[in-house]
Order: sequence, then structure tokens, then C-alpha cells
Amino acid sequence: MARLQSLKDQLTNIERELDELKNFRLTLALKRFKRQLEGEASVIRAKITKLQETEEERKEGHKRRLETANRNRSSKNKRVWNYVKSIQENYHPDLSLIEIRSQLKRHRQGLETEVSDVAWRNPSP
Repeated sequence: MARLQSLKDQLTNIERELDELKNFRLTLALKRFKRQLEGEASVIRAKITKLQETEEERKEGHKRRLETANRNRSSKNKRVWNYVKSIQENYHPDLSLIEIRSQLKRHRQGLETEVSDVAWRNPSP
């Protein structure tokens, strides 16, 4: 609780300083300083909310982050496999999808591949 109170005190001090800065002429240095203070205030607000959240809220947040990560991973893999399928259909029907995928990995590493650079740049002719 002492940590929470000290964070709240810091936040009120920063907000007070921001209010006092309204009396000064707006210069580039003042804008930078305000932005710095606002950044510090947002970090402190995040710490306060993290200290105040319950165990259920933590679990729910963790679950949301995992769902978002899985969704992002899935969409990326779908894009990659669609890219590989289009290269197979248009340039190399004799190679399997797995072989083209491994060639893609080698291409991204900057190594030589059986698939030409034209296919990597534009998989649809």
C-alpha cells in the first residue's frame, strides 16, 4: 500500500507541474518537457492500475494477450502459405509446398535457392 500511495503522490506532483507549466510561453523546450512529464505520468498510471488489478483481471488480461498473439500468428502463417501456394501454382508445380517453404526460408536468409528472384518478388505472373 505504501508503494501505491507513493505512486499516487508522484502522479499528483506531475499533474501539478503540468498545470504550472501552462503559465509559461510555449517554446520547443517547454513542449519537450511537457511530453516528458506526460510520458512519466502515463507510466505511473499504468503501474497504479497494475497494482490495483485483481488476480482474475490478471488472468483475463493474460488470456486476451494469448488470443491476440495466436490470431496474429495464424494470420501471418496464412499469408505465408498463400504466398508459397501461389509460387507453386505459377512457377514450380513440380515442387511440393514444403520444399518451396524451405526455399523461402533460405531466400530470406540471403542464400541461393532453386526458385528465381522473379518468383519471390511477384508470385502471380
